[in-house]
Amino acid sequence: MRFLNFPFLVYENILKHLEPSELLLFSFCSLKTRALVSKMRHASTYTIFILDKPEKMSYGFVEKPEKEQILLSWTWKKIAMESENLDNWTQLKLKDVHLDCRVTFHGKLNIPTLLCRCEDVPTRKRFATALHSHMCEVFHVKPEMQFKLSLDYMNELPDTNTVRDVTFLKSSVNSTVADEFFEKFHVTRALFSKRCVPDRLLKDSYKFLEIKNLFVSWSSWLDISLLLKVKCENLVVQCSTLHKKDMIDFLNNWLEGNNTRLKAVSVFRSVANDAHLIMDNFNLEAWDPKVDKIKYDEPVRDYCEGLFCFMCDINKYMLRSGILRRKSDGTRALVRATYEQLHFLVLKN
Repeated sequence: MRFLNFPFLVYENILKHLEPSELLLFSFCSLKTRALVSKMRHASTYTIFILDKPEKMSYGFVEKPEKEQILLSWTWKKIAMESENLDNWTQLKLKDVHLDCRVTFHGKLNIPTLLCRCEDVPTRKRFATALHSHMCEVFHVKPEMQFKLSLDYMNELPDTNTVRDVTFLKSSVNSTVADEFFEKFHVTRALFSKRCVPDRLLKDSYKFLEIKNLFVSWSSWLDISLLLKVKCENLVVQCSTLHKKDMIDFLNNWLEGNNTRLKAVSVFRSVANDAHLIMDNFNLEAWDPKVDKIKYDEPVRDYCEGLFCFMCDINKYMLRSGILRRKSDGTRALVRATYEQLHFLVLKN
């Protein structure tokens, strides 16, 4: 490869103009190209595995949810190599995994796709694991993985014990499989369940209640009995069927000293016109926005940026607000009610 004979400053200048996906392919070429890419400055970020279709996986950078930058995809549909021109195929060597594949590019997005021969599941899992290890060593990405998947394809996931964030997509399985997922993978930060996820996936699952941050787009199955069992720090639910009495019971449960981990809860499209009736049940202290400022944890800001942006204009949207004080430890929580919404936030001072 004549490129490697150039002076260091020459190929350094060339490499810095390549796209991340191009750098990744270049790093596959040899140990020397891998070392060259590794010497570059790379922004420290997280990566994500996406499994939303059968026989296909994608991998990319992710700084904020739903804004991932795909670096590479690979598919393992059965291919008869004998009918193809073998000159178009290569053997990709990554750690202890050797894959016969052909590189194609996805249309306008120009995303490289590895067209692989049909391999067994263990080989595909080892490849995904080796790819992430390669990214950690060469691109200096953070080691904790993130997943975005349909649980129909859970068996294809790389080998790991911990996952930072996971996004559930539409699937045909039930809560038993969901609990198997939570048994196998310890989710350290957040679970995001998209609107397309069917009720049966989380309705009868109890493992997910212990995840630190829960963001559920469609939660018609979430009743007060489940809500009182939640052990998370932050919970945001949309399209729920929780009613006035449920929200009163929830706030009383917190006042009684339960769920001391809780930091914030937001319920959308639920309480309808009952905001005043809910607030009338409590002795609320006046809230001064200049003294007690609203500040959510990073996961809430990441996943709910669009939902909370309108709350900046308090005077326009707020119906009632006030501060609850828990007698057992003096902890204070801000409760805000708008049309069809209730927002609960434990204050930090």
